[in-house]
Amino acid sequence: MSKCQYYEFQAVDRPLTQRATSERRALSTCAEITPNRFVNVYHYGDFRGDPRSLMEKYFDAFVYVANWGTHQCMLRLPRPQLDPHVASRYCPDDEVAALHTTADHVILDLPPMRKR
Repeated sequence: MSKCQYYEFQAVDRPLTQRATSERRALSTCAEITPNRFVNVYHYGDFRGDPRSLMEKYFDAFVYVANWGTHQCMLRLPRPQLDPHVASRYCPDDEVAALHTTADHVILDLPPMRKR
């Protein structure tokens, strides 16, 4: 069985700068990169970037799918739209969902899950 991993990041409400595009290009020479999107498919090797730090810095949504059944999703929302204290009630442990906060955002992380 060959290996296949799909990574997609989306910037929803604003395009990213040219500098940000250059920084993302350093992570992968074969990725599809636009001002709002970063998509990479790996058949050999792995992604060199850290999805959470990319979410903190640039993106609003992330999805990862591997052909062996592993899936992950992250959403970044402005703090005024999602109070971290309220949202944390719905994240009983890191295996179900996790919250990561920055000064301006809350990142809801639905961690890697394997198909059963």
